[in-house]
Amino acid sequence: MTTTPFGQVVTVASYEIRKYIRGRRLLGMLILVGLIIGLFLGLPPGLGIPYASTPNAFVSTFATFSGLLVVLSGVLFAADALVSEHEKRTGYFLFPNPVRREVLVVGKIAASLIVSAAVLTVYYGAAAIAALAITGSLTWDVGLSYLYALAYMTAVVGVAYLLSALLKSTVAATVLTFFLFTLIFGIVGAILPVAKIDPWFIPTSASGIITNALGGTGVRPGPGGGQEGVGFVPDPATSVLVFAAYAIVCGVLAILWFRRRELSS
Repeated sequence: MTTTPFGQVVTVASYEIRKYIRGRRLLGMLILVGLIIGLFLGLPPGLGIPYASTPNAFVSTFATFSGLLVVLSGVLFAADALVSEHEKRTGYFLFPNPVRREVLVVGKIAASLIVSAAVLTVYYGAAAIAALAITGSLTWDVGLSYLYALAYMTAVVGVAYLLSALLKSTVAATVLTFFLFTLIFGIVGAILPVAKIDPWFIPTSASGIITNALGGTGVRPGPGGGQEGVGFVPDPATSVLVFAAYAIVCGVLAILWFRRRELSS
């Protein structure tokens, strides 16, 4: 292994990516993405429903579910990255190597971001190609929505790594990461406005910019074909800063905690 920190990060990241591929997590996510795309493209003509006539409206259907796809990527590719080294005792083989723990964490984070970004790229790439083929045009708003989704992904991965560093069980880290972004943050974001507090600092509220970039109205499909609101959505600049804050602060805390955590804990 190379002795430079950057080279070691690259090596760790490459091994982590290979682990995701061998463990079939990446394959499973790509199959799920293919299924979602197939449903979006196949159900409307099968039910006699016309496609949206504009590229933004067409891709916005995909964008409403991109947040959930981001969370699933964080759960599969980040939530157990650190805790598994302690729970499965693989750290006995990993930690004695001449690599600092912070380098290991940065390499793992890089791998999680790369793989999660690859999944989002496939998803948005398919949506863009379909929009171009069906509507005959494409706008820069689609790319902006994609960039916002990537920014949200960094926040989810950062939080997932912090939980992975703090908790002692793979199941606990995975479940808490999933429900934190699909339920807990949503509940907090819905209650705060009642107390006259705008939840601009809640990442799930900020993720509303992913759909809003395409001219969305802040609603997403609800049960029974209805609609449910996503509530308060901060402006794009604030939302991106919120994503960056969660990603950086949680990532740094994960590194600091992982450095001092003993394998026997």
